[in-house]
Amino acid sequence: MNTLAHQGGNADRSKANKRLAIKLALAAGLMFGFGYAMSPMYDRFCQFMGLDRARPELADVNAAAIRLEFDTNIADGLPIRVEALEPIVAARPGKLIKAKFSIANNSDEALLVRAVPSFAPPRSAGYLTKLECFCFDSLTLAAREQREVTVVLAVAQQLPEELGAATLSYTFHRLEGEVAKTAVKTGKKSS
Repeated sequence: MNTLAHQGGNADRSKANKRLAIKLALAAGLMFGFGYAMSPMYDRFCQFMGLDRARPELADVNAAAIRLEFDTNIADGLPIRVEALEPIVAARPGKLIKAKFSIANNSDEALLVRAVPSFAPPRSAGYLTKLECFCFDSLTLAAREQREVTVVLAVAQQLPEELGAATLSYTFHRLEGEVAKTAVKTGKKSS
């Protein structure tokens, strides 16, 4: 009798082992599938969240280029919206970079604003020369106006290897006083 019970126990244990083996094989298959799908899922997640904006040309570590990022800041109380249309570009030696920004006046009155540029790190300014820039002049924006403005940069022929990235930042300020009043009244459009 004891032998029959023992054989029944082995049969139950054998079934339990088979179920466990099937579950473990299924779990391993699911983990493999998840690992295989992780890269495209991560790319979609980053694209959705706006986290990964690097361009493929920046991935080549042997390329003589620096990562150039565009940043915008707006003074407190200034009712405008500004954004770089392409916030990250590859700056190659001896090439030109043309970057566009969208600027919108969110108020019901005309505004006269000025963009003040700055480079980080500061020494990167010696390798990136502004040829054309909306920051050279003040900008007169009509009420609720939206437009694109441009900056053209010349990249130096030689870039130091240790300068891996640079940021060109623009801070927008409202211009006050008689010059601002005259420009807004006459409707003078600056670029």
